Amino acid sequence: MTAALKLISEDTPAPLLEGYRVLARKYRPIKLSQIIGQDFLVETLKRGIEGGRLGHAFILTGIRGTGKTTTARIIARALNCETGPTPEPCGTCSSCMAIAQDRSMDVIEIDAASRTSVDDIREIIEASRYKAVSSRYKIYIIDEVHMLSKSAFNALLKTLEEPPPHVKFIFATTEIHKVPATILSRCVRFDLKRIEAPTLVAYFKTLCEQEGVVCEEEALGLIAKAAEGSVRDGLSLLDQAMTYGTSQVTAAQVRQMLGLSDQGLLFTFFQALMEGETLLSLEKLRYFYQEGADPLRILEDLLDLTHWLQCLKMSPSLAQDITLTPEKRQKGAELAETLSIPSLTRVWQILLKGFEEVKRAPSPQKALEVIVIRLTHLTPLPSLHDLLNQGGDELPLKKKILSEVKAGTHPAFASFEDLVEWVSQQREGILHGNLVYDVHLVAFSPPTLALRLTQKAPKNLSQQLQDLLKETRGEVWTIAISEEIGHPTLYEKEQKAREEQRETILQDPLVKTVMEAFPGTTLVEIEDK
Repeated sequence: MTAALKLISEDTPAPLLEGYRVLARKYRPIKLSQIIGQDFLVETLKRGIEGGRLGHAFILTGIRGTGKTTTARIIARALNCETGPTPEPCGTCSSCMAIAQDRSMDVIEIDAASRTSVDDIREIIEASRYKAVSSRYKIYIIDEVHMLSKSAFNALLKTLEEPPPHVKFIFATTEIHKVPATILSRCVRFDLKRIEAPTLVAYFKTLCEQEGVVCEEEALGLIAKAAEGSVRDGLSLLDQAMTYGTSQVTAAQVRQMLGLSDQGLLFTFFQALMEGETLLSLEKLRYFYQEGADPLRILEDLLDLTHWLQCLKMSPSLAQDITLTPEKRQKGAELAETLSIPSLTRVWQILLKGFEEVKRAPSPQKALEVIVIRLTHLTPLPSLHDLLNQGGDELPLKKKILSEVKAGTHPAFASFEDLVEWVSQQREGILHGNLVYDVHLVAFSPPTLALRLTQKAPKNLSQQLQDLLKETRGEVWTIAISEEIGHPTLYEKEQKAREEQRETILQDPLVKTVMEAFPGTTLVEIEDK
């Protein structure tokens, strides 16, 4: 985190008739030292400017609100400041003032979204031949550069590779993958990362002090979390909160503004869900609704809480969330102790599926109530051991499982490979083939399984496998479809193993001797019949 958090307004004389300036404009950084959360970028540019080793073209990429355009303007000031080039432009010289007031003839900002054609680029190329009017460099800042047409990019290539010594290009984009590799190879690339929540909280706290507004720490944490790493989004939310709360901003006001539910009540709500208290859960849900909480935001809060509880189950030290008070962290830890990973996994899947249902439902609130009822009727899954030790021996399923266990025909699955082999033994050829060729294993923790399907895999593969396990073994599995990359398919693993075995054989001295003695000899694999 950048040490310097002192905020300085743009040194631009405000017209007498100018109204209120939003925080994002009022406190926009004008020096490298004022940029927060981008330490690598700041240090690299600082050393480059001080050592006179800055390139002729830069490309800044990152999500919205992380400082791409702001950084581009700071570079322009730093290079053209009358006291520089310097990483700390004075802000008072004629060049700095002209850039700040957007009237510098030597710093040209172009919106590529509205000027995408090759003719626009030809104008830039033609104008770049002439030296700067009153500054050290002629600087072109092209925002959203990925919007340029293919022909426009091609027209820019030659000038970008060998520009006149007095010209600098600074590109900014949110979609770096749309910029041709030929352009990227000619630029110094900086990836602006999301600003971490603690950095945003410290930044907002300093800003509130300068604005004379008292803001609760928890409220700042909620705003930082909602900003999702974007400074501009966070400042817009803070602006709104300040307007709503006048001289004081509280966590309760921010929650109401964002449509969030109270964290303390959320824990009580979640506990009621897990204890199967349907009426109590519906009562608390309706209270959230009356307080203005959005159904989708309630689901998001429940998903966040479920994820956090799973993290607590894996490692209690992960419970470092600035939006939660110590009392709530303790309550979360107590709740995590009473729930199992399989139960939390099932809750996650129901909430995730419910999120899509609520988005499509004509009445989101009613859809959420149905999901709540579904969750309250979610009973913990018994283990195989529990199934075998409850009920009488006369139960057909129990007798079947007991006989299989004794005969050694009801094995426990130690790995995903064991499960796939078992499917093969059930004469489920098509399902077995799909599991071998079209499935990437993400997580295996019986009775929970997470898979990523290829495009060739049937959409109902997880349901087929669940039904087979339930009908044949009497086991209820949770099989989730994930977007994570996961492991290679079993077929890919087998092919890799064969290639490694083949390479080992080829490196054998005897085999090498034979192949050298008989040119054209190939190694053939013979399968045992």
